[in-house]
Amino acid sequence: MKKKNWGGYRKGAGRSPLDKNDKKKGAKIYITDFIREDIEKYGSGNSFSEKVVNLIICEIKNRKIKDELED
Repeated sequence: MKKKNWGGYRKGAGRSPLDKNDKKKGAKIYITDFIREDIEKYGSGNSFSEKVVNLIICEIKNRKIKDELED
């Protein structure tokens, strides 16, 4: 049987690894069906996770703006 010459590690091949702080990390939350429906309705993104992150980011921005106005 002849040995194949493809595959395996090659210098410079593949994606550059992400920095440890740039990697996404999982989080487990518990929500009701009503909250899930609102997330599906008001969040933007292709997946449920993207919709949740979008809503969280929007609310954080709103609260930061509110804090800046109060100072």
